[in-house]
Amino acid sequence: MTLISHSPPETEALGESWGRGRLPRLVIALTGELGAGKTQLVKGIARGLGIPARIHSPTFTLVNE
Repeated sequence: MTLISHSPPETEALGESWGRGRLPRLVIALTGELGAGKTQLVKGIARGLGIPARIHSPTFTLVNE
């Protein structure tokens, strides 16, 4: 299956739907260029799981030294 998102809010909505699905033992590995939307997807997953913590990009943290 291939899913294509056309905006950050669309990517977050996709992640949120995955988070709400809460598939047991699901492992998601993310890879992609800087700015590909990995953090946006994780923000959505966290919202779908009900996680209130703010999600930060680990790559941005490393690059922003």
